[in-house]
Amino acid sequence: MAPPNRQTVLMDEARGRASFDSRKLTYIIYGGEDIVKLREAAASRVEAAILGTNPMQLPKDYENGDRGDAYLAGLAFAKVLLEEEAQHRHGFYNAANHQGALMSSSPFGLHSLMFIPTIKLQGTHEQQAHWLPLAESGTLIGAYVQTELGHGTFVRGLETTATLDTKSDEFIIHSPTITSTKYWPGGLAFSATHAIVMAQLIIGQQAHGLHPFIVQLRSLEDHRPVKGIELGDIGLKAGYNGADNGYATFNHVRIPRTHMLMGFSKVLRDGTYIKAPHEKLAYITMIATRDVIINTVGFQLARAATIAIRYSTVREQGVTSDQQDAKELPIMAYKHQQHRLLTIMSQAFAIMFSAKTCDAIYQDMSALQNQGDNSKLPYCHITMAGMKAYATQVASDGAEDARKCCGGHGFSLLSGMPDIVTTVTPCATLEGENHVMYQQVARYLMKQATIVKDGRKPDTPMSYLSSGYSVLRSSTDLHCFAKSDDFLDPTVLVSIFRHRAVRLIFECSENMDKAQANGQPYAMAFNTHMMSLFGAARAHVELFVLESFLEHISNVPDENIHKVLQHLWTLFALVAVTRAIDALGFVEDGYVNFSQMQTMRGLVNDMLEALVPESIALTDSWNFSDATLKSALGMKDGNVYETLMAWTKQIPINRNTATQKEGYERFIKPILKAKI
Repeated sequence: MAPPNRQTVLMDEARGRASFDSRKLTYIIYGGEDIVKLREAAASRVEAAILGTNPMQLPKDYENGDRGDAYLAGLAFAKVLLEEEAQHRHGFYNAANHQGALMSSSPFGLHSLMFIPTIKLQGTHEQQAHWLPLAESGTLIGAYVQTELGHGTFVRGLETTATLDTKSDEFIIHSPTITSTKYWPGGLAFSATHAIVMAQLIIGQQAHGLHPFIVQLRSLEDHRPVKGIELGDIGLKAGYNGADNGYATFNHVRIPRTHMLMGFSKVLRDGTYIKAPHEKLAYITMIATRDVIINTVGFQLARAATIAIRYSTVREQGVTSDQQDAKELPIMAYKHQQHRLLTIMSQAFAIMFSAKTCDAIYQDMSALQNQGDNSKLPYCHITMAGMKAYATQVASDGAEDARKCCGGHGFSLLSGMPDIVTTVTPCATLEGENHVMYQQVARYLMKQATIVKDGRKPDTPMSYLSSGYSVLRSSTDLHCFAKSDDFLDPTVLVSIFRHRAVRLIFECSENMDKAQANGQPYAMAFNTHMMSLFGAARAHVELFVLESFLEHISNVPDENIHKVLQHLWTLFALVAVTRAIDALGFVEDGYVNFSQMQTMRGLVNDMLEALVPESIALTDSWNFSDATLKSALGMKDGNVYETLMAWTKQIPINRNTATQKEGYERFIKPILKAKI
């Protein structure tokens, strides 16, 4: 162990100020002591195989930026994770990798994230019995191939076709246009041997919509592409370069009829088509994947917050005194840094706890589906869509702001921040662009509002609309009468969020009704009022997040942990009300007045003062090892500068004198000799 220095002393002092046991909070985050110990054992094996255990050793990811090397490095860690899962069967790396990032960052990521789950979700018992042993043993490696060059989130517009040939009992998979080229799926370029290809089912002259088909891409003998399939890589991206995101075109590729997954829809030998019991069932894999995304981006945001808070604790800069001998302060002492970083930490906890609620909603729906009941599917669908949009945007914005909180060093790859930012940012687009996700939520909300206005009962989780509508109708002059510390009462804050959601939803409903009464078709009316509908959808989702967060912390038995989490929840709620981008929605109808807003801003400062001493323990509770953080700035012991310099000196260009000499001879010397 290195001798202590100024930064490690500052870190130790900050860690010692906590009022709670961070290890106990770790157990709450991950679901219990036993699971945490299993995860730590798995992480130790993976880190030893991939990352190494010497904190002064430059992580291999930072050695170069060559596309080929990045892909090979991605294959290396993907192989380790696949073997780890095959041997230990703990499931920790099915959805997220060893750094908590979505598994699509790996060449084999979609194999466990989407290929296997789709077979489980949409295959018949016979298809599962055939394909799952092959996939789970690694006999084949799968991808999930949906997005096309010309269509992404609008899946109904996908052009790849699967035409039934009743004579040969086969489907013909074909890419009829350049825009139908499958483009972006991970593992597609060089790694996957098979894929679930989403294509338009055609029987005779009739199209039956999008369905999943298992297609072999490459030979299991020599890995060459199957005849009629062209495969390739789409090149460097802003991130995820360890994965071979690729393209594929299909030229009348034949597959057996039984390779269409028929757990819901079916095509019989004579060409008879049997429709699925619910139209959304074709997208069940996307619902499941969005649930996974919500989980992973919360942990990515926590990684960013952990690095920035630890660095801000040991980075000394500036003074708050005019005295000549004033000592520099850690930048975590400044209110703006506290506000930004502790808000980000509160958002990470909010997403993490909301993700647990999403998991429960999905599991409840799945249990009912196993009994043939799809009644929970619409609510589950819009909850995952809305939460995916909310969580990925908050995580993307928060990770970038955390990077900025690290100053110039945050721009260095060695900080670990660029990797987090470029890992979490694509999640706002993949598996459904966020604005489209909010559109889906808004459509559902408008249906529920109409049901309430008609005097009928909405879906059970939407019952707040019924009570809220009654209150709205009873008075046109509603106000929040809370004052001072009343705003620390969770029931008061929840009521403010609930009022906003109810008001915005029914305002949109009335606007839609008026537009249609004036002759506008529904689609045109929806487009006219789309921005207001987005606001209503986000208000509903943010209420869901607030209530989910509160529900989970109310069940925490440890008094000290509960107090800290309550402060985090309150900070999350108060900042959401008072921040400029959302404040108008709370005050525009007069429900909350400007004096109350000032009161809440003052309470934000109180929450920051309570949470600053807990900040390092909060980072510890996420249980990120130094190896998985891969950040010189986020070292657990605070040894920032020695680590940063040790890593810097190991950068290949600093050791490659041949490159330095070539640069001098070809470019620098001619300039110097010419005496420009």
